[in-house]
Amino acid sequence: MEATSKITREHKQENLLIALFNQQADIFEKARFGWMTFYITIQSCLGAIAAAFILQNNANIWMLCSCAAISMASNAVFIALGDKKLCLVIFYASIILNTAFILANW
Repeated sequence: MEATSKITREHKQENLLIALFNQQADIFEKARFGWMTFYITIQSCLGAIAAAFILQNNANIWMLCSCAAISMASNAVFIALGDKKLCLVIFYASIILNTAFILANW
């Protein structure tokens, strides 16, 4: 009985995250060009900061390549007017990866 309850709680949390993401995607779609401008600016600045930290610490070249690639991919999907969920997924991936690079090279 306890295992079933735990699975049910995990399933509800997963559904909550999916519902929250879908709600964010709908909000993004209603004002796509405004949010795109904001998201491109934020993630580009964060990517530039991450690249500066990587170069300052003479870190591995793969870090710099990954930082540049995810930032450019995010910008490309926004500019190409990709699907709303794809735009958000790549944006979040860019934020997480570039933040991790900043923290690793602090």
